[in-house]
Amino acid sequence: MRILILLFATACGQPASPPPPPSPATTTPPIAIRTPAPPDAPAPPDAPARVAQTCVTAGPGFNEARMVDGAVIACYATPLSGDTYVDDCWRFDLTTRAWQFESSKDHVEIAPPREQVTATATRADVCKPDGSDCKAVPLQGVVGTPADTVTGATNADRSIVAVWAQGPIHVFDATGTRLTTIKPWVTSMNAPEPAFFRGAHVLDSVLAVRIADSPITVAIRLFDARTGTKIADVFRGGPMDDDVAPIELGGTDYAFVTAEPRSILVVDVATGKQRARYPLGDKTLGKALIARVDGGLAGVVARTGFVVEGGKLSTVIVPTCPQPDEE
Repeated sequence: MRILILLFATACGQPASPPPPPSPATTTPPIAIRTPAPPDAPAPPDAPARVAQTCVTAGPGFNEARMVDGAVIACYATPLSGDTYVDDCWRFDLTTRAWQFESSKDHVEIAPPREQVTATATRADVCKPDGSDCKAVPLQGVVGTPADTVTGATNADRSIVAVWAQGPIHVFDATGTRLTTIKPWVTSMNAPEPAFFRGAHVLDSVLAVRIADSPITVAIRLFDARTGTKIADVFRGGPMDDDVAPIELGGTDYAFVTAEPRSILVVDVATGKQRARYPLGDKTLGKALIARVDGGLAGVVARTGFVVEGGKLSTVIVPTCPQPDEE
């Protein structure tokens, strides 16, 4: 299947100590106990050996996910004891539409993507995604207090830069010439006062802004980034998942994830036209991996693996351990 994707401690010459006694029975899934290795033994694997798991601990979603050989691999952080976690990785086969436990590995918090724009009220440094080739863009009229953090975003060719602190979003070209200003509007979050922006994305020449409409969701509105002309409200202004940035699907099509009800939207951001909507059974908010696969879509949203083929949606929630009040 062709896939196109946009989303030690070692022995130090000391005699080996006897193996520790077996761990007492607990409700935590068992971990294989290892004895110290002789000095010439190879280094042990990074992840603790675990028996095959039958379910994932209910939570906000995966820690990381990727497409591999016709399947989605999604890794979920599983508590062992105290602040100790392990990542249990599950495989969602795009052909059989089935989940299967894959492996465990040491838990590592995945760092967010590198910020391409770092800014003050008077200057933005705009870099390539890898942090190289940074260019200084002079700014003017970005009003805020010294304590305000100025945040920014740019498009693929870095020809447009958007920055914001408290209040409006200011849009400039690469020379620092102001293109437009987007002011916050009233939502259900802060009525009758205007709400506050939670972020923005520059999608070629389209500005997608996220404004708070509840403590955990946003409304997304599309603007022409050069003129400030409103294009459309995504999902007609309905609540969107604030954890999921727009995911490029090719051309001007992007995927968005709604919050209530939970669904995947495919939107042509240049026109604001909603091309398709695919409802999901799982209501869990969380990260998403969405990609074009053989003319359709596939991926995982929080705990739900999905495939869209021929316009038809198949969804399967990863096996999830029951909560204490559900047993």
